[in-house]
Amino acid sequence: MIPDKSLSIDDGAIVVLGWQSCTDKGSYTRAVLEALAKEYKFRLDTPFQDYPEKIHDLLIYGTGGREVKVHYKSQRGEGVYDVAFEGLIENVNRRYKETFSESSKAEYESYMRITPCPVCKGQRLKKESLAVTVGDLNIFEATNMSIVKFKEFMDGLKLSQMHQTIGASILKEIRARICFLIDVGLDYLSMSRATGTLSGGEAQRIRLATQIGSGLVGVAYILDEPSIGLHQRDNDKLLKTLTHLRDLGNSVLVVEHDEDTMRAADCIVDIGPGAGEHGGEVIAMGTAREIMNNKNSITGAYLSGRLKIPVPAERRKPTGWITVRKAAENNLKT
Repeated sequence: MIPDKSLSIDDGAIVVLGWQSCTDKGSYTRAVLEALAKEYKFRLDTPFQDYPEKIHDLLIYGTGGREVKVHYKSQRGEGVYDVAFEGLIENVNRRYKETFSESSKAEYESYMRITPCPVCKGQRLKKESLAVTVGDLNIFEATNMSIVKFKEFMDGLKLSQMHQTIGASILKEIRARICFLIDVGLDYLSMSRATGTLSGGEAQRIRLATQIGSGLVGVAYILDEPSIGLHQRDNDKLLKTLTHLRDLGNSVLVVEHDEDTMRAADCIVDIGPGAGEHGGEVIAMGTAREIMNNKNSITGAYLSGRLKIPVPAERRKPTGWITVRKAAENNLKT
């Protein structure tokens, strides 16, 4: 939130969303900071790095409930308000929880990081809960396995007759859901995987697996390129899932460029003739065979083999190399 500590608050040291206006003499955030400066005896034109630790903590963590008198003049009038400054961290945290704007959430998240709890070491449960095991695994160890490994664990699970009777319904449901996730090509994911780390295609396929488990009928599903991030060898699993949803009595509309998906479709709507502003017209509509026989359809021409993208006879040779060092997760910047 304060990347360059050699700057003063007057020079724009605070860059967090909602506080850039603190350099504006007429803003509310400026009025709050001026009240703090008057009460705690510091200047706003002092470089942030020169503040004593007490002032650092005051700005970052707040006044601890102690109120200061803020003189503020707005279009609605002028007044003096008693304000307990919450600090930049709590202010960002509160704004993050209250906003409905995805772009604002993304901005606030750039100031956050996930760190494991020092007590449970990131296992998210108290020790009493983690002490409960099934097949020698607690719930964290089980959910930390990949889905395909967890299926192997469930298949090899040996329980007493009493435990089988107690857990019969839940075990049946767990096994069914595992199979649904595998059927849509997500066997490599772990159940503890954070939602924010999933690709768009992975998130869609998880929702698909959920819908299959619900057994709903008469529903219209609209999917935007669900094959994104999916290895081609798993495409048949995805298509089988989509076909199953259709056979249950649902309507499945898919926006796709994948050849196998088009060939499996009951009806294709070919939009063109080009992309972006060059498109927007229905060029052809019908089965894959009818699209292939339509002379106006570029898609049909490629499906039929009339048009092809040839494999280059000779590959280009690199003229140089780029070396990426110390890259981890999502820290690459353009």
